[in-house]
Amino acid sequence: MKSKPHFRVLGVAAALAAIALVVACNDTATTAAGNGTIAVQLADAPFPSDSVQSVDVFVVRVDARAADADDAAAAQGTSDESANADGWTTLASPNQSVNLLAYQNGAVLPLGQATLGAGNYLGFRLVIDPSKSGITLKNGMVLTGTSTPNIMFPSASRSGIKIAFAQSVVVIAGQTTTVLIDFMVGDSFVMRGNSIGQNGLLFKPVVKGSVKP
Repeated sequence: MKSKPHFRVLGVAAALAAIALVVACNDTATTAAGNGTIAVQLADAPFPSDSVQSVDVFVVRVDARAADADDAAAAQGTSDESANADGWTTLASPNQSVNLLAYQNGAVLPLGQATLGAGNYLGFRLVIDPSKSGITLKNGMVLTGTSTPNIMFPSASRSGIKIAFAQSVVVIAGQTTTVLIDFMVGDSFVMRGNSIGQNGLLFKPVVKGSVKP
């Protein structure tokens, strides 16, 4: 009997961070026979500010589906404890706050392991909880969605963030596919004036993904 391959997802990080999330999930719709393994890794780009001590994002879960997903589709159904509609499958449910800046220079954060059916996967998203997320400045000031100044999140509850891939992620039976996810912190938190401490930030998440050779 052949062993059942696994889909491994590594991934939640930020602009000064490289996080690897190893996630767990159940079988989902397949386009080919068998199951394969996916390793998803997350990296970042430099955060353009020397006044920030930590960027803490509360990661609820990581989801995937065979069909592609735009920003609107990624935002739907995020209030549920797990993905159970529109073809989404929950890959990992870390339910924890992650300081994205703590995972830089190749550091990784394992979050679990899972199985997916072999085939092509186009839709990936990160589900976060803005009400439990925030940024701490080096002077001790903490910016959240309700502080003054604040971080303008698109929602006070859970938000689904599309992970943009240039092409589909192929899961091959009996093999491991490694995916790199870039959470662009510098692009995701936009200054609303000349000073973060005076004017706060606007959250406009930019998350990109690619398949490692």
